[in-house]
This record gives sequence, C-alpha cells and structure tokens, in this order.
Amino acid sequence: MAIGAFFSCRFLKLLGLVIFPALLLAARCCADDQIEKKDHTIIRGQITGLADGQVSIQSQTSNGGTAKLTVYLSDIQSITMAPPAAMARIKDAPPASVIATLEPLVKEYAGLPADWVLDAMAQLGDAYDALGQEDKASAVYDQINQLYPNSPYQMLAVTGKARQSLTQGRIDEALATIQPIITEANQNLAPPPSKGRLYANAFLVYGQALEAQKKLPAALEAYLTVVTMFYQNPTLVEKARQLAKNLRDQNPGVGVD
Repeated sequence: MAIGAFFSCRFLKLLGLVIFPALLLAARCCADDQIEKKDHTIIRGQITGLADGQVSIQSQTSNGGTAKLTVYLSDIQSITMAPPAAMARIKDAPPASVIATLEPLVKEYAGLPADWVLDAMAQLGDAYDALGQEDKASAVYDQINQLYPNSPYQMLAVTGKARQSLTQGRIDEALATIQPIITEANQNLAPPPSKGRLYANAFLVYGQALEAQKKLPAALEAYLTVVTMFYQNPTLVEKARQLAKNLRDQNPGVGVD
C-alpha cells in the first residue's frame, strides 16, 4: 500500500510537471498575436507597440528564449490581435474613465490595422465629445482619416463627426454627414461583420438625428435596422433596443411606416 501510494503520488507529480507547462504553452499560444506579411510570412508573438511605421513584436525562439522583432507597417497584410483586457472594463464607464483608459492605448497603437484599435479611437473621440472637449474629439476623428485612408474604418471618423454635430444641436449637418453611409448600407444588406458594426454605429446616429427632428417612425426604423440587419456587435444592438424602447415608451402608438 505504501509503495503503491508512493508511486501514485510520484506519478501525479510527474503528470503535473508535463501537463502544467503544456497548459501554459497552450494558453500562451491561444493568446498570441499574429502578423501576416504581404509575402505570406507569419510571425506570432506579442505585439508591444508601433512607432515610426514599425510594429514591435516579441516572439518565442525554438530554444525557449525570446526575440524582439520589428516589422514595417507597409509590409503587413493583416494583423490578428486580441484587445487588451482594459477594453472590457470601460463598458458603461463615465467618459473621464474611458479617456483615462484609452488615451495611452491609442497613443501606443494608433495606426495598427486591428479592429480593437479603431474601436478604441472611436470611443475615445466620443468620450472627449461627451465632455465638451470638441477639439480633442475632432483631432481623434481626423487621426482616423489620416492613419486609415481609403478604408472602411473612415466610416468611424465620419460617424464621429456626425455624432459631434448632433450633440451640438446641428441636426441637419449631422444628417448630411451620415447620409452617404446610410445610403451605402442600404445597398449592402449582407456585409461582413466588421463592416456591419460600422453601419450599426452610423444607424444609431442617424436614428437619433431623425428623432431630434421628430421623425419618429423613421427614427424607430433606424434603430430596428441595427437590431435586425446590422446585429454583429451585441453592445450596439443593445443600445439600439434601448433607444427604440425609450422612443416607444415616450410616444405610444409610434410604429414603422
């Protein structure tokens, strides 16, 4: 019994020595960022920053060490990178907290072709706008236009500008700014998820501008379009549902024409 117990204990320890590093390796691999270069070379590791047009990435070498590499942004085809944990903590946070969290991230990663970076920039611009810091909000929206030219991400900047006009009471200007995106979205009812999220943002601003003009059926339709057509982002869908509910609660009997 004692010998059996000894070997069982020893076996479990050895098993732990094998399994635990394997689990750590699996977790690290799953969490790895990935850069695909235009020549189809794949680099995996942890992206640590972007400066002077070069992306820094730290990767593990075959002998268990680490290597720090830089890759020119112009050589990159695509990047897969999970958002930092801090991004999850700003949900429903006040604008000042959003700014405190996102400012350093945007400073470090602005220009990186990763969806979460654009999301962070858009939320940072909106937080500035919510606090009446219009110049800073405009600077972020302009930065999106500058760093991501001729890309769908420019919709974030356009939507941000329209939202800014809306909060300042310039309703006609907000509608004129957002209308080209709405027209495009109405012609693309099966977009990829990344673009669906951009359309959803635009329709939320569009609906709020229409509601401000007392065009309630059209505003309700805009909110419901997010829920039924551009539902790729759960947070935006929930916001659209809440806006639709508030409109109906305050205006019983309003429906979509």
